[in-house]
Amino acid sequence: LLDAAGASLGPDARLRLRAVSAYQRALTVAPVEAPRTGALAPRYRALARHAKALVREPRRSRLHEAIVDAAVELADAERGFLVRRGAEGTLEVLAARAFGADLDGERPSRSITARVLDSGKSLVTVDALEDERLDAAASVHAMALRSVLAVPVAVRGEAAVALVLDDRLRPAAFDPAIVELVGDLADLAAGALERARALTDQRREARRLAREKRRLSARVESAEQELSALRGQGPSPLGGIVAHSAPMRAALHLVERVAASDAPVLVLGESGTGKELVARAIHDASTRSDGPYVSENCSAIPESLLESTLFGHVRGAFTGAERARRGLFEVADGGTLFLDEIGEMSPAMQAKLLRVLQDGELRPIGSERTRRVDVRLVSATHRDLPAMVDSGAFRGDLFYRIAVVQVPLPPLRERAGDVAPLVAALLERHAPRPVKVSAAALAALRAHAWPGNVRELENELRRALVLCDDVIEREHLSPVIRGDEAAEDLAELDLKGQVDALERRLIRAALDRHHGNQTRAAKALGVSRYGLQKMIKRLGVQVRAGR
Repeated sequence: LLDAAGASLGPDARLRLRAVSAYQRALTVAPVEAPRTGALAPRYRALARHAKALVREPRRSRLHEAIVDAAVELADAERGFLVRRGAEGTLEVLAARAFGADLDGERPSRSITARVLDSGKSLVTVDALEDERLDAAASVHAMALRSVLAVPVAVRGEAAVALVLDDRLRPAAFDPAIVELVGDLADLAAGALERARALTDQRREARRLAREKRRLSARVESAEQELSALRGQGPSPLGGIVAHSAPMRAALHLVERVAASDAPVLVLGESGTGKELVARAIHDASTRSDGPYVSENCSAIPESLLESTLFGHVRGAFTGAERARRGLFEVADGGTLFLDEIGEMSPAMQAKLLRVLQDGELRPIGSERTRRVDVRLVSATHRDLPAMVDSGAFRGDLFYRIAVVQVPLPPLRERAGDVAPLVAALLERHAPRPVKVSAAALAALRAHAWPGNVRELENELRRALVLCDDVIEREHLSPVIRGDEAAEDLAELDLKGQVDALERRLIRAALDRHHGNQTRAAKALGVSRYGLQKMIKRLGVQVRAGR
């Protein structure tokens, strides 16, 4: 009855009750009846509540205190300790509690704790002062312990921690049901301690990896700075363009400088030198990089559709205009518009383009309203625009409007130092597997004049990838690259004939590659469709019927 009454009190009231001398005298008598099963139901509910709390607690110091608090409450013990054995065999108290209060400086029985840690088995005594097993335990008699329950907590399979409960007043304070309940708590505590230790190890590993990452980042940054210094180049947003040779490095240096302004740029160079790639780099390195980038090849669009493509049209403006369409200038508003092969524009289109560039306003076909646009224009051509201006084929005022800054790109034959890096970059892009290039093949690639520049080199490598296995040999290259046909044809020193023969081969290859589509073949060759048709007629190239 006294035990039941004491369990219903709070911690402070229970401490005051235990100080009453009559209560202490009554507790010296061992109970004669085991507690009823129904009396344990609240304690099992409390065990479930503590189990949830242990699972949620990630900090080991707070977890130690929560384990002891749970044990003291569930067993109705006077004191509770969580003890571990240190590296030198000493016993270290991780947490000590009594009815929810800290026990500063108090220790459990050293001999009982050591016995449980050594054996890995629980120890419970009805009356420690009369227990023959504990006769030699001086700490038991010194602390006048009556009831003791010590349970091992197995972490990683070892009894490295012990949960010790004692009572200095009551004998037989821990009946078999309480022992089983505290044993269940010890199993739950072992899992919680293992989880907390794993979390601690993970945090420690995460901190180590973060330190290693910072160290490696510093080393990479230092290596990049050293590499940039060796190459004589600073950090550049144009890193995707291969530029090892001096002519190409000079061109990219100019690109970096002009990208910072909004001045119109004219990129000059032969077909296949990478004019569109440079135009995209100018946009990406400019203050308009967050805006749209739009590109169009003026030679690939019929004259009748070019105006609509650039400036847009309203619905019903002409036959087939079933809906309104925005022009590329409007689409590129706030960004960059790249017009490739601008030298192919007719004089009428040149005048309309000049008006938009001067006023910053455009009027879609069929519309009465003008729309203001903010577009940076980057143009490109392989033609000699100054010569066209002199001959009247290109408007001089438009030329000076679009060519505020001119960026000439060197042909591939003038940048032999870029052939090997270009080969590596193109193979990485197109090869479905790691492929090497033999020394003989690389020498042949370097020796070729590359009239089609990088585009021709790319197509040559794609052809060789089809023919080779893991290594591109010299025999996998086309006869023109190997120089076989040139060696045979040089027996006849006919310059015009040689040039015509080369043009025929290139035109046939372009037509075959694009299945007879003359517009696409002209774009690949860097000429207009009209110009290609004139060359086909002049050279007598046979075009397959139906194409």
